[in-house]
Amino acid sequence: MRPRDLALPKSLAEPPSRLYRLLEGWRQRLMVRLAGHDWVRRESAERRIRAVLECATEGILLCNRQGDVLLANKAAALVLGETPAGLLGRNVSRRNHREVEVPDGFALKSGDNLALDGKDLQRPLEIRVATLGTGPGRQWLVYLRDVADRKQTQEQLSYLANFDSLTGLPNRVLFRDRLGQAMSRSQRTGRPMALMFLDLDRFKLVNDSLGHEAGDKLLQHVAQTLTACLRNADSVARQAEDRPFTLSRLGGDEFTIIAEAIAGSEDATLIARRMLEALNVPFKMGDDEVVVSASIGISMYPNDDVDLDTLIRHTDMAMYRSKSMGRATYSFFSDDLNAAISARLTLERGLRRAMENSEFHLHYQPKASLATNEVTGVEALIRWYCPGQGMVPPDRFISVLEDTGMILPVGAWVIRAACAQLAAWDKAGLPQLRMAVNLSARQFKHLYLASLVEDSLRENAIDPRRLDVELTESLLMEDTETNRGMLANFARMGVRLAIDDFGTGHSSLSYLKRFNIDTLKIDKSFVAAMPENTEDVAIATAVIALARSLDMSVVAEGVETQAQSDILRELGCDEIQGYLLSRPLPAADLASWLTQRLRDAEHRRLQCSEHMDAALITVELETPG
Repeated sequence: MRPRDLALPKSLAEPPSRLYRLLEGWRQRLMVRLAGHDWVRRESAERRIRAVLECATEGILLCNRQGDVLLANKAAALVLGETPAGLLGRNVSRRNHREVEVPDGFALKSGDNLALDGKDLQRPLEIRVATLGTGPGRQWLVYLRDVADRKQTQEQLSYLANFDSLTGLPNRVLFRDRLGQAMSRSQRTGRPMALMFLDLDRFKLVNDSLGHEAGDKLLQHVAQTLTACLRNADSVARQAEDRPFTLSRLGGDEFTIIAEAIAGSEDATLIARRMLEALNVPFKMGDDEVVVSASIGISMYPNDDVDLDTLIRHTDMAMYRSKSMGRATYSFFSDDLNAAISARLTLERGLRRAMENSEFHLHYQPKASLATNEVTGVEALIRWYCPGQGMVPPDRFISVLEDTGMILPVGAWVIRAACAQLAAWDKAGLPQLRMAVNLSARQFKHLYLASLVEDSLRENAIDPRRLDVELTESLLMEDTETNRGMLANFARMGVRLAIDDFGTGHSSLSYLKRFNIDTLKIDKSFVAAMPENTEDVAIATAVIALARSLDMSVVAEGVETQAQSDILRELGCDEIQGYLLSRPLPAADLASWLTQRLRDAEHRRLQCSEHMDAALITVELETPG
């Protein structure tokens, strides 16, 4: 063979780049021809399906018409506790299905519970089914999602929504639901039920003195104690459709009890007494021993034929009546109570209106020295002139101001107005008086009280030593950091401190040496029967002697007769205050009264001086030259 016979075809003798392009063209034409074959299409589709399955985060099974698994991804194997290979050929169907002949041969629909090879799967799964293709070659995609974690989360959220996390008792939401059911049962069966509100007495003191952790432990103890108490009281209630008692915690230190199928108010009374007795057992918290008391309000249903919210409101009213009765007791709701509460709400609305409309005024009651008979100062007393009602007595509204917190803005106004009035009297040329203002416990604990007093004195150019702050014994007995800090602020400013109604509190006298107290005020209850009542005289004598030994002054309140004034002078009392001197007066009347008193005193002094001069002249005339 000659060399030219071995020469390549002309097309293959082309340069390499040209050859590559020719070969690539042949390959593409071949693939186009092959792509028309079914087995190539199926292989391509299967590759795509496998890629989708492996990338999916939820479990996916590809099943044939009969429900046999053709493909399974790793997520499905994980959900079903198998391997992907171990699932191939397994049959999936509806749990507990009994169909003899299943349409399309596939016994599973979206929302069904899954069975594998006819065996039920106990794990909760979310099932969705979709079809692929039509006709005899139809296949099925089964999507699986394990909802065990989600179900657990839902159950936990449901628990948190309906139960108190601290005590495990039903919370406000579940309480209202169960109360509605209990009221329906009571209406249907005719058996009475009682709703009780239980509020712990002085729980805030535990939190403040022992800390919030101790407060939480106490609440848990109360929940356990009440639960045990009600369990032991099951015999009181007749057998109800459910448990006869539902104990709930609404929040804070407030608990509720729904007592179903009881005989009447006598059974409710028995249950309330048992709970109060059970709580009265001392509870040990570390080195401290705590005794809990509570106030309970009770409403009976259907005796009180009202809706759910009104029944709750009535029970709450009864609980607050127990608080006002001295705590550690129970009270039933009544129409009289409803009227009293309505009157209280009307009074509260009137007080808020009084603040907005400047209906409060200050009257001033003078104090005078027993030694010189000179007026030394005044006490500022709040008065409320209500349009349409006239003057409202302070004992009707002061406690309401305190309970509602309105005492803070009203008390601040009193301090500012009293200091401003003192400055106005100074400008008018009256003698420099001392001003006394009363502070409630709520005011005394207010963060900005010291700055309020200091600003009021500075703005009116008042010497702090002319301001007397009057406090109660019970307030000073609360030896807290807040109280000590406030008293230190007053001492720094130079404000004088007086103890009002001294002798009426149940306390030791140790606070007298702890704090810089300037004045003791003998309560009017010890003055009223003097001098006839020897015991009251003895008490006044002891108070005055105590004050003298501690370098304090003494003011007697409620002095109405000259005999009372005389005996107090004999005992060494420094000042008196009361109707013998003057009733409380408006600012303008006080100024006129004081001016007239000064004129009368000056007139008496002049008369006395004239008498003395006349006497001297007479003596001189009668004396021999």
